[in-house]
Amino acid sequence: MEESRRHVSLFRFCSAFALTVALAATGCDGGDDAEGVPVAGAADPPTQCPVDGCAAVRCPVGDQDACPLGLVPDPCACCPYGLCGLGEMATCNSADRPCAENLECVKTTEVGGSVQYLCACKETDPVCGSDNRTYSNMCQLNEAVAGYNGTQLWMQYRGPCQSAPFIRSAPKNLAGSVGHTVVFDCEVSGYPVPSISWRFTDINGITKWLPGDDTLIAIQTRGGPDRFAVTSWVQIMEFKPDVHTGNYTCLGTNSVDVATASAVLDVRKMV
Repeated sequence: MEESRRHVSLFRFCSAFALTVALAATGCDGGDDAEGVPVAGAADPPTQCPVDGCAAVRCPVGDQDACPLGLVPDPCACCPYGLCGLGEMATCNSADRPCAENLECVKTTEVGGSVQYLCACKETDPVCGSDNRTYSNMCQLNEAVAGYNGTQLWMQYRGPCQSAPFIRSAPKNLAGSVGHTVVFDCEVSGYPVPSISWRFTDINGITKWLPGDDTLIAIQTRGGPDRFAVTSWVQIMEFKPDVHTGNYTCLGTNSVDVATASAVLDVRKMV
């Protein structure tokens, strides 16, 4: 019996020593530089294995639902099959709270100045799921897959799911003063990112595309303010009621569909 205890103690000592050497070699010693000064924004916190051995560590059981995000290696060698990987925004460390595959434990600083470590996805690009829903990154999709028991959801392709244009901010009805500047704006989102065009119908029912040959009208378009959105403006630099009064329509177009929104420009009534 005494001989067996000596073998167990020797095994634990060797495991701890090997872990210390491995951490020193890979720089996982708390993010210190060569002089021992902590590096700002260092990734993983120091690995602190349980002081009482592995008695306090709860190893995953054989149930398939025990680790919906999968198993990851246990650096303290307490669990023979590894530990449950944690999802995005979960509090983590390098010992008994590791992040799931494709996530990393990163240092964050809260408003009050306190420091904590949270799991963050290594990928930042959106992906399209088989449910035609856009996920902000692959990790979000993996967590959704876990909720589906891994049988009903998968990645269709990288990038957002194709979606029809959506008018996020429609042009508003305006009353212009003669000789003054008038501006309509329109914001559209969708994927592929829509293009915006403008159509004008005057009080006589005649329709034309803007800016046309009117030198007093200018159109500007730019991407944003959000990803996969575009914003456009129609500027009438000198309002002439007999020329510019009527209906202005914003058209957002992509390969999926077209979305429209209209507004009316009238003459400001003098009080």
